[in-house]
Amino acid sequence: MNQKYLAAYTQGMDEDIQLCIKADAENIAAFIAKYPFAPRITMETLEGHFLLNTRLGFIDRCYDQNYLATQLIPVLAPMQMGERDIPEIISLSDYSELSPEDTSLLPDWNAWRDYGISDEDFPAFRESLLEMENDPVDVDSEEMDR
Repeated sequence: MNQKYLAAYTQGMDEDIQLCIKADAENIAAFIAKYPFAPRITMETLEGHFLLNTRLGFIDRCYDQNYLATQLIPVLAPMQMGERDIPEIISLSDYSELSPEDTSLLPDWNAWRDYGISDEDFPAFRESLLEMENDPVDVDSEEMDR
């Protein structure tokens, strides 16, 4: 997973939590393990690209299956089973600490699955998005004056 920070929030609690958290496996696991009775937890990029959600502490959907299997589950499961303490969640309280590089990374997982982009088509799709981001936009000044 290539994100530095994620938007993490609970849904359905008496007082829902919304945080901008550091995007590493231990921190993501800590957020999930700290709120095991949240009806729903959602995590997405700061630009709104879906990564995962939980239902009552169990991961429901995760679009980065490799990250889930190799990095998140090995850290999350021991926290949930009480074999490991839940660390303090690292979050930002001041969004001015974020740089453009922290927020504008295009996800390296298929966040467009719900829009019909298959995992097989995703690498080419992501490459085209990266090319579009880097292409200068030609603006016709005459059109702008209208």
